[in-house]
Amino acid sequence: MSLLLRRRSRSETRPQANPAEMAKQPADSDKSDRQQQLAKHHQMRHHQPHASEQSLNKLGLVSSGTSGMGRRKTSAELISEAKMFLGESVNAVPLLATGGARLVSTRRPITPRESGRVLYGKVALAGRPPSAFSMRYLQNEKPSTPRQLPALSGSVSATPMPTRNGALLCQSSTETLIELLKQHSGLKDCSDETVQHINAILQELYTRVRKQERNYKRGFILGGLYGLVECTSPRVLLAVARVVLALRVTGSNLTGACKLIFKVARHEQHDALFHEHDVLELLIDGLGHASPLDEPEACIYAYGCIRFLTASSAQERDDALNRNWIGLETSGESQSLPIPALMPPALSAISTSLCPRKLTGQQTLVSRLARHGAVELMILHLQMLNEAGATKRLQGPPLHTLYQLSAAMRALADVSQQQQRLQLQLQLACPHLIRAAEVSMGELEVQANVVRTLSVLSEDSDCCETLHNYAARIGLLLGPSCAGGGQWSERLLAVLSRLGYMLGNILAKHESARIQYFHNDVAMEYLLNVLEQLNERSPSSVAHLDAQIKLIRVVANMSVNPEVGAGLGNVRSLGAVLLQLLSKTSEELTKKKSPEQQELLHATLGALHNLCFYQDKQAAVQPLAEGSLQSLIDDLSASLAKVLGNCQTSVTKVELARVLGNLTRNEQARRCFCAAGGLPLMVQQLTKQAAGQDYELRTCAIGVLVNLLGDGEQRGPFLQLRGAELLSLLLRGSLEQEDWFLANIVCQALWNLLIDGHCAANLCQSSNILDEVSDLLADYLDEDRLSPGDDDNDNDEDDPEREAEDLDASDTDPEAHDALWEDFALVATDLLERIQNNFDRQQQSLPQNADNEDDNDVFIEEM
Repeated sequence: MSLLLRRRSRSETRPQANPAEMAKQPADSDKSDRQQQLAKHHQMRHHQPHASEQSLNKLGLVSSGTSGMGRRKTSAELISEAKMFLGESVNAVPLLATGGARLVSTRRPITPRESGRVLYGKVALAGRPPSAFSMRYLQNEKPSTPRQLPALSGSVSATPMPTRNGALLCQSSTETLIELLKQHSGLKDCSDETVQHINAILQELYTRVRKQERNYKRGFILGGLYGLVECTSPRVLLAVARVVLALRVTGSNLTGACKLIFKVARHEQHDALFHEHDVLELLIDGLGHASPLDEPEACIYAYGCIRFLTASSAQERDDALNRNWIGLETSGESQSLPIPALMPPALSAISTSLCPRKLTGQQTLVSRLARHGAVELMILHLQMLNEAGATKRLQGPPLHTLYQLSAAMRALADVSQQQQRLQLQLQLACPHLIRAAEVSMGELEVQANVVRTLSVLSEDSDCCETLHNYAARIGLLLGPSCAGGGQWSERLLAVLSRLGYMLGNILAKHESARIQYFHNDVAMEYLLNVLEQLNERSPSSVAHLDAQIKLIRVVANMSVNPEVGAGLGNVRSLGAVLLQLLSKTSEELTKKKSPEQQELLHATLGALHNLCFYQDKQAAVQPLAEGSLQSLIDDLSASLAKVLGNCQTSVTKVELARVLGNLTRNEQARRCFCAAGGLPLMVQQLTKQAAGQDYELRTCAIGVLVNLLGDGEQRGPFLQLRGAELLSLLLRGSLEQEDWFLANIVCQALWNLLIDGHCAANLCQSSNILDEVSDLLADYLDEDRLSPGDDDNDNDEDDPEREAEDLDASDTDPEAHDALWEDFALVATDLLERIQNNFDRQQQSLPQNADNEDDNDVFIEEM
């Protein structure tokens, strides 16, 4: 045994399990602990040709050209992917502690786009102020105070009129300037020269007003400005608004100034004008003197203006996020899966804080607004509206103010990535927006706007940190939709989609939110009711599918927590909903492929993946809840086999294999899956992928086999399917590429196969498969093979190719490589001993050759 012991010495440096404890474990879980350790280290492979590819024809395999097993990744690649895979933003709660659960992400909710800048779009709100308006109606107003805009109080003394020389304006009296403006009263279209002349007068007026002109001239100045409100020049209108706001007006005059600014802001080609002066800062100052309850129209048009000016880049941001949703879908997976599963390729997401860029025009305006206290003012107005709505239902202009205010806040959030101050301010707004969503319950259009703002804020980690304390409270917002009487309008579906998106973001990051939500019976009941009602109807629109996707994601991310995941297994109707979605969606995809149907199927599989991990044992609680997952284990196992048999998409096959890897830890599920033809299906997947490029599917399928071969009745049929030969081929390929992770799980499958004495005896007698496996293991357990002597490098000092190889090798973390090898060595050494024991027992049943007695070293070398 000296050779075997020397080869094993490296693995003995690692902690060993107590043999007595190992003996107590069931056969199907003999390798589960090692699997969980290895899952922390598994890696993507870029496939290259390998020598064992010539053996493919033995099993009828088709070689894929130059594809095969791949190279090992460098330590830098491993660390980068591991950080992305583990999700460092999960609030310092390691995902490893959650067992085999993984997070599910979805693309941003669908947002209909308006063709232009309109105040309400297609929304029909009773009593709303108009999107388009004329200022002429002010002509008929009777001013109640000298401060009203149409007032013409005061008299103008006869003074000589200066020419259009701007240098003379500063020498003229205020009365003269007003008379000059009155000469253009009623002006609409005008030349550039006239615009320049009027602006010069207004700029001089603004300068004097800012220097605190005597109050008795306020009404007089406003009277001179009134004649210019119908001018078509945006520069003139903004200049008039600046002077009006500088006078610190209130009431209808403030509303008039806000309308003038809104009139300019509703056209994108005028955005550059807002960068030329301080009109936005003046607008915020003016709103600071207004109340959303007493001067709602001023707030409506002011916040509409802010929304227009800051929302232009929102479309591009949505498009960029949604282009990446497929990659994001698997970015939060746990490393401790019970079967081998693979990290997705690292996403090329770059933090904006690490790569600063020049601010866009919208971001510059947002920064100015934030510095001037716009968000604090919006929060104050939000509080005032919430307080009023707590005692009496909001309606009319105050309700419309909430609509525009929340939309403006969403626009600010859309372009706030590089502005830490603004992010902090928006974080403070989150609780008030939740209250606003509650206050506006029953007003679907307004509530949809508020919830949409919250869903955007939930993408930010700081805002999500605040929102997670309100997870169950947000879930209660699903309640009114449950009583909709079957009326599923596009707007209601949009609300459900955004609520689900927000909750999914929160539950993806915060462990306490998962527990809080699950233990709120009312919130859970609402969620189940909505899922049932959505599932009862055939999806008639993309919005319907989007709502289902987002709400299934809530279940998936909630069940990452062990307590919640186990508890959801016996929750009424949840299993039935997931099973129906699995069947209906997979059938629809066979008829017509659509991105939304594909995403819904993957979200459903993500939820099943997490829930099935905690259903490894039969529920102790009896009777089981109707429609619960535990009550439908048999149906689910058969359905997964059917879907896998019909599936043509590799990515979906991987998701199915992951679910099966968790589900087949349950003894009943294993029996039902195999009764539905599951074992030949898994062998078929491996046969197709033995030399294919889908490394992830290969590892997941082998992991399912590890579980299935834990049952004695499946080992014989596996041999009949030439499974031992398949495993031998996979082992050779993985070892040739030094893929210690893949080799490890193949060894685990072989171990479970050889637990059966009849199978072991059959293999010992009828083929040389075990001889080949023994030779492979003995060869790759030899440390000298992995650590060549220094003499090999003596003649390579001047070899540039050798230097390049050494430089690449320096990127590989020796400790990471050793850990993978040592994990493999633990399993491989045990397997080698088991094979040897089987041969020993076989030899003892035959006449012994005296020349070979007690010559263990020679026997091993011959193996």
